[in-house]
Parts: sequence; structure tokens; C-alpha cells
Amino acid sequence: MLWTILIACALFISILESTIFSQIGFLGIRPNFFLIFAVLSALNLDPPEASISACIMGLCKDVLSEEPLGLNASFFTGIAIIIGIWRHKIYTNSILAQLLVVLIASIVYRGGSALVVWLSYGNLAALPTLLNIFVGSTYTAVLAAGPYFLFKTFRPVRLRQDIH
Repeated sequence: MLWTILIACALFISILESTIFSQIGFLGIRPNFFLIFAVLSALNLDPPEASISACIMGLCKDVLSEEPLGLNASFFTGIAIIIGIWRHKIYTNSILAQLLVVLIASIVYRGGSALVVWLSYGNLAALPTLLNIFVGSTYTAVLAAGPYFLFKTFRPVRLRQDIH
């Protein structure tokens, strides 16, 4: 059941990001709905399931982007593992806490991607890159409220320990 929902979400987000969301932008910066789904799954699922779902979301993002293949999958999986380790120290029932985690994860992801591009190609303008990192991360975190409510409504049982 979980994997059916995961694959359906990956396909749905892929279709939306390649059609509708490619037109939605603020200063030419687009939100990253794959990252939102990866972070929310890391906050609400068991760490192995969250890592696999984040990797699948990253691979879907890799197929749709011009970035090096595997970059998004490795970043998303790493972010999911780190969030899975620290999840018990975060009050995850609060929307503000989850949106803050999405903001921090987006800053790490965008900053890491910019670093990889800079190391690969050697030229990177500082001001547009910083604008992309901070404005894009804020934009992604603000738009994460909608998927948060959808995920909260339709998510499976939170942890295996909750099943009695």
C-alpha cells in the first residue's frame, strides 16, 4: 500500500513539475515539491521507508532536471537519513516545526547543489546564487503547507511501534 502511494505520488509530482509548476515561479525560482515530499516522509515514516521514498523522489527529480544524474537522489537520501536520526528530537506534530525543517533542508539542498555546480564548472555568480538559495528555500517552505495537510490526512500509521 505504501509503495503504491509512493509511486503514484512520484508520478503525480513528476507530471505537475514538468507541466504546471514549471510555469510557477518567483523571480525565476521554482519550488521543489520533490524535496517537500522527501522531507515530510522523513518526518512521518520509519527511517528505512523514508530513505527509500526520498531516493525515489530524487531519482524522479534527476530525470526531469539538467543537473548531474544521481545528485538529487543522493542529496534527498542524505537529508532523509539526517532527518530520520534527529526526528525524535523535533516536535513533529506542529506545522511550524515541519515547515522549518523543510526550510533548513531546502537551504542545505540548494546550497549543496550550488557547491557541486561551482566545483564542476568553476563559474558561479555569488548574488544570484544566494538569491536562489534563500528565496527559493523560503518559497519552497511556504508552499509546503499544502502538502503538509495532505500528508497529515492521508499518511499511513506513523511508526511501527504505534501498531498494537
